[in-house]
Amino acid sequence: MRLSILKFVIVTAALVVVASSNSRADGCPTSPSYSMDFSTNQSCLTLNGTPTGSGYPGFFPAVPPTMTTVLRLTPNAQNTSGSAWFSTQQSVAGTFSTTFSFQLSGASQGSLGNADGFAFVIQNSALTALGPGGCGMGYGDSSTGCAPAAGGIPASLAIEFDTYQNGDDPNNNHVAIQSCGANPNSIDNESDGVPASCNLALNSSLPITLADGKIHTVVISYSGPSTTLLDVMIDGHDLFSGGVTINLDTLLSLTSGNAWVGFTAATGGGDDNQDILTWTFTPQSQSGTVTKGSQTVLSFVNDAFNYTAQLNSGSSTTATVTPIYMTAAACNALVQETYPGAQCFVYGNLTPNPDSAVLLELTCPGLTNSQCNPFDAQLGTNFNLSTAAGVNQFNPIDPFPGWLKGDGGVAGHPCTPPAPPGKLFQSNQVDFFSVTRVDPVTKGHAGGTGSCWVATFSQPDEVVPGITISSPTNTSYAQGQPVVASYSCGNPTTSNLPETSFTVGPYLPTTGCTQATGAGTCSQTAGGLVCTGTVVTSNVGPQTFQVTAMDSGTNTSTQSVNYTVVAPTSLQIANVVFPGAAPTGSKIVYNIGVADFGPANAVGVMVTDPLPSNTQFVNASGLNVSCSFVKARLVCHSTPVVCSLTGNTVSCNVGTLAPLSISPLNYATMTIKVKVTSQPATLCNNSPCTIDTATVSAINTNTSQNNSSTVQTPW
Repeated sequence: MRLSILKFVIVTAALVVVASSNSRADGCPTSPSYSMDFSTNQSCLTLNGTPTGSGYPGFFPAVPPTMTTVLRLTPNAQNTSGSAWFSTQQSVAGTFSTTFSFQLSGASQGSLGNADGFAFVIQNSALTALGPGGCGMGYGDSSTGCAPAAGGIPASLAIEFDTYQNGDDPNNNHVAIQSCGANPNSIDNESDGVPASCNLALNSSLPITLADGKIHTVVISYSGPSTTLLDVMIDGHDLFSGGVTINLDTLLSLTSGNAWVGFTAATGGGDDNQDILTWTFTPQSQSGTVTKGSQTVLSFVNDAFNYTAQLNSGSSTTATVTPIYMTAAACNALVQETYPGAQCFVYGNLTPNPDSAVLLELTCPGLTNSQCNPFDAQLGTNFNLSTAAGVNQFNPIDPFPGWLKGDGGVAGHPCTPPAPPGKLFQSNQVDFFSVTRVDPVTKGHAGGTGSCWVATFSQPDEVVPGITISSPTNTSYAQGQPVVASYSCGNPTTSNLPETSFTVGPYLPTTGCTQATGAGTCSQTAGGLVCTGTVVTSNVGPQTFQVTAMDSGTNTSTQSVNYTVVAPTSLQIANVVFPGAAPTGSKIVYNIGVADFGPANAVGVMVTDPLPSNTQFVNASGLNVSCSFVKARLVCHSTPVVCSLTGNTVSCNVGTLAPLSISPLNYATMTIKVKVTSQPATLCNNSPCTIDTATVSAINTNTSQNNSSTVQTPW
């Protein structure tokens, strides 16, 4: 099995699906889309630079020419600065990711070396925003005097890539996240090792050298207002493990959640060609209308995963889905508040984003408080399963999958974790899960309003299907004896829950109930599957009848019954009466002997004797005797045989008899005493007589013709 693709299909109360237009009336894309280079849509960027008229920032051939056109923020000249902003504000309060590649090269001979660096900046100031040059990197002021004071870009957040060590820097190769909120931004990282007030995060032990002339790729992701985590990856290395908690909406006093995005850079005594080679910015929320009769599909990250939706009942509803990327550890912490031990699935192939767990926030922005009208829809997601070490360590046979639903109580942002002791996730709604080579599927039932969803495994609240085996039982059967198997598989704690009970789960109905040998036929009932089949009795000896149950989450359980198949044998009986005559009032004793002439042990030996109608039962007893020669002496051991009366029939349970031989000597004897109560109605040679017939039986097929014995007693 190739564990690379999963598909989840969920019945939910709201979902989303159709992507919006990706271009504007002026021909510019709705968001920065320079995935190849900067040879097109150059007019969609607003460029600001000093010295004025220098032509920088600008669009230049790449050095070396690995692509056609790059955005050069500064040339390899001293005391220059520049900024480049996409001309339309972007939604940055919600979830987004941005990816860019850069190259810092060509420092001039005789300069102070590579300097000073560049920054990716989110700002709510102006399209003309450009901060101090030199150590200010075009966005921030400095308390050390290397840049003008109070000259930073207000209401901005900068992720700086610093290549020159100034007085406030730990070294000349670090990445920092800087923001002074609504005030002018600052480049101060630390003072005597103590973080400066505007420094939100710092990594001074980078796995690469920023200004080595090589091409490097940066991925910046933001999880939105629900979890407010900002993370930075460079060449696949996570610089701030787990992300940095930043609420961009409140930090930057955003208008309708929007801000300008772009780059700043500067040189001072040192210099560099500071080039941005590619850039894309992707707001993650997408919206659409869910209707009956047709399926809509919404793809994310170049179809690394997608969503499908189709309305089953109710009115068409416009809804929005926002994927929130999280580390596995952060996601697990959320779900384990409710379900200890549960783990989030980690999605793979999210390039350029790192493999991540994904929360899926469902809202309906057009309705009151961003809540969706309750409706019934089929929701699905198809995603690549991350193969990174240490994640997705689930058992594909018993994955115990989950599709968790929650709402943190914040209108419009249901994935916002509530304050303790509140818990984000309230129920597990999964009812189907599979991992297959082609088109795997998971289904779940839910209803209600805007909500937060996450796919999990190792759910502790699930129970494997229960199994009941009625036949065979733990006993013996004759070889070749037809035996009907009867068994059922079901899980009353889940299978019988009505689909309208949306607040509880999981919903994992039993889908399979199979016996290991022979074919079975099953019928669906409210409690699960009820099945019949055939018990194999062709082979002599101990046997096992095993049933395997599977639910719609591929969880399995097994149960077995041990039984024994016995071979045919020759079982014989002899019935002797004493005395020779039996008038009314006298007593008769029937002496019965039973022996097994082999070749197999006789199992479940039973002697039955319907007493003559003119007699009354007095008592009965017996012995099961096993004898053998020990040192030329015959040594016998006996076990009492229990006899009972039902109606006028005596039954004696002999048990097991080994085959009779000279050594060992095995047999059973029984004595039944009766009283004659009247003249018999039966005639023997024209004279009244009492007739008694004793019969022996066993579970084995009896090959003997002497399985009954009759005696006559004259009256």
